[in-house]
Amino acid sequence: MNLESTTSELKHKWLAHLSDVSVQVGVMFALLVGLVLLTGWWDPNFFTPYSRHSVLRDTAVWSLFALGQAVVIIGGGIDLSVGSLIAFFGVLTILMLNSGLPFPLVVLLILLLAAAIGAIHGSLICGLHLQPFLVTLCSLLIFRGLARVITHDKTVSFNSSQQELFRELATGSWGGLPIPVLILAGVLVPLGLLMHGTVPGRYIYAMGYNLEAARFSGVQVNLLRTFCYALCSVLTAMAALLETGDVGSVSPSSAGLAYEMYGITGAVLGGCALRGGQGSLIGVVIGMTILRVIKSAVVFLNFDTYWTFTVTGLVLLAAVIIDSVVRGRRTGYRH
Repeated sequence: MNLESTTSELKHKWLAHLSDVSVQVGVMFALLVGLVLLTGWWDPNFFTPYSRHSVLRDTAVWSLFALGQAVVIIGGGIDLSVGSLIAFFGVLTILMLNSGLPFPLVVLLILLLAAAIGAIHGSLICGLHLQPFLVTLCSLLIFRGLARVITHDKTVSFNSSQQELFRELATGSWGGLPIPVLILAGVLVPLGLLMHGTVPGRYIYAMGYNLEAARFSGVQVNLLRTFCYALCSVLTAMAALLETGDVGSVSPSSAGLAYEMYGITGAVLGGCALRGGQGSLIGVVIGMTILRVIKSAVVFLNFDTYWTFTVTGLVLLAAVIIDSVVRGRRTGYRH
């Protein structure tokens, strides 16, 4: 079995199952439209400019870390550290800004640190053959703890009047769209080209589909898996920067809480198979939009806000069931 024939076979299989992803994304889009119309019909305030701006901005921020999660899942892994990294990077950003460092330098340092953390995840998983679930679960605990230690478990904030650029990037608009939406588009386009238009992108799908087959075909799986985790951490850091700039403060014990679950749910809703090898980046954005609209719908439909996690959990369960049913044909698995 040579590399060219294996790659061709995997490509044909990927194309054969593309319709499964397309169907799921189509169903999720229809669900999103229905949810938006229902919420807007119940309370027209849902369509006010402020509400639209808020939903679009939050969706863009959430989609950044969800896209990173999706790439990891497509490659056959998972990253549970996302929520804790949101808090950790947010805390570091504010502490560095308050120490007098210029905003561009802070952004550079945060992104470099994020890439290093992701690379460590990948190295532990590939070099020591540790389970991704366990490695990133440990990081979830470590970085949440570090965020609380370096702040003495107190909320930290920055003076927005002294950080106008930071605040504008997170909350401003350009051309009628929130700037985070434009940042998301600037990430989504090259990421889509990478995943669907390059050989390394196809190899990431191949790894998730069958890691050992990809390895024996000559794919540098360790390098690509490490890249996936580094990319996930970098996109998470970008989301952390935008969310910190929007809120203006970070509570180390609650910032980013359950965001790893949001990322996984959005990825699965968007057509990513939990077993790896399949997924749609546009679908991930649709999935995260659904979650953000649900958050608003709970308020506009006059439900108690404590229902938000319950509804999100039910959505995740439904997404897993859909994933199992739709992907069952790929593995021949039958319940």
